[in-house]
Amino acid sequence: LVVQKELAQQVLKDVQKHEAAWLIGKVVPLQKGSAHVKVHNLLQALQANRSLSVHSHIQGKIQTNKVKVAVLISGTGTNLEALINSTKKPTSFAEIVLVVSNKAGVEGLRKAERAGIPTRVIDHKQYGSRTEFDSAVDRVLEEFSVELICLAGFMRILSGPFVKKWEGKILNIHPSLLPSFKGANAHKLVLEAGVRVTGCTVHFVAEEVDAGAIIFQEAVPVKIGDTVETLSERVKEAEHRAFPAALQLVASGAVQVGEAGKICWK
Repeated sequence: LVVQKELAQQVLKDVQKHEAAWLIGKVVPLQKGSAHVKVHNLLQALQANRSLSVHSHIQGKIQTNKVKVAVLISGTGTNLEALINSTKKPTSFAEIVLVVSNKAGVEGLRKAERAGIPTRVIDHKQYGSRTEFDSAVDRVLEEFSVELICLAGFMRILSGPFVKKWEGKILNIHPSLLPSFKGANAHKLVLEAGVRVTGCTVHFVAEEVDAGAIIFQEAVPVKIGDTVETLSERVKEAEHRAFPAALQLVASGAVQVGEAGKICWK
């Protein structure tokens, strides 16, 4: 299907409502002496496809109707990278179709681009209120037919109307075993309290910060002599396992938000 460049995203979005589809090329004026068709990265694509087929026989059925996911970031995107790697697996129920950052030039955007994932920068400083900023984000999510949102180091508090609209569809990760040690300084609070076990929590987002229903947790021991930095690094390793696991649970339909905001297991 060949369409005008300015209509490409809309046509792609419409087709993807019914089946898998991709943008694979462009039509340009033919230069004298050049080939009529130029193909780039064909060998790599064939090798990747072969690896997916072999992996599927070993691990199970390839998921074709994947849930469309957007990841919101503000920085380096370490959790984003873990989510990208996990959703590339043929058995994943999720597909990352968009990465949105409120800051330009961050490493997370480059990681998404290297993975071939569309990116958008929506600078919160350009908007007069949280609601206006969230509305801009919402329009882009609708453009890409997003079904689930993952907050991976996204340093903005979402407005009530946005959270309400996407209730049960926003996942966040917090570096402690909630409901203990909420807020931005979790590792510092953990060390000050002298607890021997901490960890990370993936939860649905509610209007109250760090208060949504818990989807998945992983415990991490607190070692003698730990600093905020050393503890943070070990918890990050757990986050990189927990977030993909939680996304798989939600995308597969195994976990949902039930009545009164409680987790419902299918």
